[in-house]
Amino acid sequence: MLRIIFITNSIGFGGAEKMLTFVANSLSERGHICAIVNLGAVPEYVNVYKQNIDERIDVFNVKDKVQQKKRKAEIKAVAQYAKEFHANVLIGFTNFPNMYATIVGKMLKIPSIMSERGDPAITLPNTFKDRILKLIIDSASGGVFQTNGAKAYYGKRLQKRGNVIPNPIFIKGTLPNVPYEEHEKTVVSVGRLDNKQKRLDVMLQAFSVFSKKHPEYTLKIYGSGNDENMVRQWCADLNIQDQVKFMGVTRTPMQDISDAGMFLITSDYEGISNSLLEAMAVGLPCVSTDHTPGGARLLITDHENGLLAPMGDVDALAGAMCEFADNPELAKKCGNNARDVVNRFEPSRIINLWEDYIEKLCR
Repeated sequence: MLRIIFITNSIGFGGAEKMLTFVANSLSERGHICAIVNLGAVPEYVNVYKQNIDERIDVFNVKDKVQQKKRKAEIKAVAQYAKEFHANVLIGFTNFPNMYATIVGKMLKIPSIMSERGDPAITLPNTFKDRILKLIIDSASGGVFQTNGAKAYYGKRLQKRGNVIPNPIFIKGTLPNVPYEEHEKTVVSVGRLDNKQKRLDVMLQAFSVFSKKHPEYTLKIYGSGNDENMVRQWCADLNIQDQVKFMGVTRTPMQDISDAGMFLITSDYEGISNSLLEAMAVGLPCVSTDHTPGGARLLITDHENGLLAPMGDVDALAGAMCEFADNPELAKKCGNNARDVVNRFEPSRIINLWEDYIEKLCR
């Protein structure tokens, strides 16, 4: 039995937060004593919906102890909490939490694990501050990466100490199974409205091209974010505002999208996209950019269980949507084959990998 502290920027909605909650809750159920340190370093809209955290897990909100955002004071507060908690190991999720876990681990002489949840080549650009941040994270005791591409960005020693563990597919209740013939003429997208990563400008341009050939389709966008007003304006600029529906944040994505005609993700970078996993699990024909650092390629074999298009390529994305709309047999085949992610990324398999790795590092 281990005493484990997870460090995060937020416990609101988002892929990293969802994965952290899964690992913490699952390890708590297995008898480990877990706590979450929440740095609260995100825009307020992220916290509209909180993750469902096991009641046995203590949540320490750093902002309650440190009024001004000063790294040194926050690190000191985290170290004091970890000391009082008698932590055996610290696990960070994303860049600054990874840094905090590494520094506090060295202060207390306990192992630290960094967890990369996206594409570090994008989230850790080559500025002086980011090089310092990477240098600190490289000295962590261990690391968990979603893809080999993300792992390769870090130092050789951390790569050697690290492990690649993919995201699981989260299924609540009965998995929806809508026959393909009953699917609506809709394209769906699920994710944070953050254009830098999600490239909603590309999505709307591609849908605009697609809709000229297939005006019967609508685009449903699930999610919220700071760029929502800008995205709505782009719809008006492209004259597709009547064909695009903003659905807000959903707590039941698989149920809400299960009867859609196809799923679309246009990100420039992702770890392993939870929304893409969920769309595949319910049997949707999926169109995805071949985003860095390789998460989509890990999930999709082109023309077997989905379609891949180059990042930023509006015409290729529109062409892929047309391919599904024009070829129901291909769409049905890809959707049926996509369901295999339920077996490949079953949660108990994934948490076994996490638990084995943490216990090995703490020996």
